[in-house]
Amino acid sequence: MAKSDIGTDYQERVLPGLWFYAATLVVPLTIFLIALPFGENVAYLSSLISVIPIWITSWITAPKVLLTSEILRVGKAVIERRFLDEAVAIAPTESFAARSANLSPLAYSRFQPAVKGLVSVKVSDPRDSTPYWIFSTRNPEILAKRLNKKN
Repeated sequence: MAKSDIGTDYQERVLPGLWFYAATLVVPLTIFLIALPFGENVAYLSSLISVIPIWITSWITAPKVLLTSEILRVGKAVIERRFLDEAVAIAPTESFAARSANLSPLAYSRFQPAVKGLVSVKVSDPRDSTPYWIFSTRNPEILAKRLNKKN
């Protein structure tokens, strides 16, 4: 995508929570114990490099949210802002229901399980059968406010 003069209203990479990274620190110990029968050097080396691919993968696969004056991009999906209606920040207490029982099968959804903040945006494109987009963000109130701001 070529660079343009379109300003960015909001940008975020929705990474897993701190507890995810803390939990991955158990992996080196596990790898060490598994590799120990093959020798101490192999066990030490394996355990030292085992957690790095997990952290890199979590960073690469984390969804990116980008809001400009013309588009909203969540992950690989893109929609023009002119086809968006009201955006609502979903409270953390309601996020489980919004992700499960209240989720429309036609909605576009992109969740980061460790992040409780959600934004739901209604889609007004008559050619699009998607009723709304719902996705994770660490700043749902700020993003909803910026989405509701008219150009």
